[in-house]
Amino acid sequence: MAMTTIKVPTELRDRLAARAKQDHITLAAAIAKALDEAEERQFWDAVRDENARMTEEERGEYLHDSTLLDDLDDPGDEAISSRGGW
Repeated sequence: MAMTTIKVPTELRDRLAARAKQDHITLAAAIAKALDEAEERQFWDAVRDENARMTEEERGEYLHDSTLLDDLDDPGDEAISSRGGW
């Protein structure tokens, strides 16, 4: 794995170090985790924005989209829930 050095203010390095210590991970993992979380927030913000722009007609089309129902008849779901897996 290639490594590099980045210059960050001491305060930021200290914040990263504190977070990494709290989560029992490396500085690199703390940075990766922060980026992953930021990207996930950005994704869900975009989903919320797109849903907010939808008309009632467009929302109704989702309710009748049979491709969204494909997984509802999965027999494995019953087996998992009967074992208390859900």
